[in-house]
Amino acid sequence: MGGSQGHTNEHQYLTFYVQDEQLGIGILAIKEIIEFAVITKVPQMSRFVLGITNVRGNVIPVIDLSDRLGLGVSDVMRRTCIVIVEVKEDGEVFEIGLLIDAVNQVYDIYPTDTEDTPNFGSRIRKDFIKFMGKVENQFIAIISIERLLSIRELANLPHN
Repeated sequence: MGGSQGHTNEHQYLTFYVQDEQLGIGILAIKEIIEFAVITKVPQMSRFVLGITNVRGNVIPVIDLSDRLGLGVSDVMRRTCIVIVEVKEDGEVFEIGLLIDAVNQVYDIYPTDTEDTPNFGSRIRKDFIKFMGKVENQFIAIISIERLLSIRELANLPHN
């Protein structure tokens, strides 16, 4: 873990890989990480919504994070897993699973180690990136879960 400053969860980010891109999400949004499980397809859903899975009796929608970010459809491999995140919208909390290629590690990223998202150089929509975090002399795009998984937007997307 980087930095010698005091550890608080609000500055900790889980990093992971999607299509060879290293990305991050604040750990406060993460409920758990599970192995890839059976996903039941649901008719009339957007292409990147893979379907639903059962996690200890709770039905969780699963999104192909790579496809949602515009990086192409994920291939399920040995290290593929699902990160369950909590999204808060209009006073409600929703759990959504994000299919990712592999988990990396948790880093401390403080405001002094962040930069605004550049207008170039990323294959990911700029509005999905919260900021760029500097870790070990490289920059990692920290994803804005709220923008990426806007429940209202997901409900209104065209179906394939």
